[in-house]
Amino acid sequence: MGVIKDIEKNFESNATKKSKFARWYVDSKDKNKADYDDNCKSGTNVTYEYAMSEWLMDEQIQEAIKQYLKAQRNIKMLDIYNSMYNKAIDKGDTNSAKWCESFFKSDFFEDSADEIDDYLQGIEIAGLKKSGGN
Repeated sequence: MGVIKDIEKNFESNATKKSKFARWYVDSKDKNKADYDDNCKSGTNVTYEYAMSEWLMDEQIQEAIKQYLKAQRNIKMLDIYNSMYNKAIDKGDTNSAKWCESFFKSDFFEDSADEIDDYLQGIEIAGLKKSGGN
């Protein structure tokens, strides 16, 4: 919920509505009127045409989109890594294995390891717990 509140701080007015639009714009695969009407319009109370012609050109919206993308960057990189890792392990794909190796050599883990640890702290995964007697 912190990311949403941070995004809302970008707006002088209609913060909740514009924040919902910025998140929809990033998360939507189609960015068409039907998807907007189904997933965003009720929270913004503006038409698709208005949102795409007026709000999308607003500097505050553009800044919110950048901020939201930045907040998702590490998670998306981990999703990509997991996909490549699974291809390397499950299918023996050597290109995926090389990509994983390069990824580990990159600076991704240098600065963000503490951030990832902070994010994952408190999340309990049952399969990773040690049993009491073993």
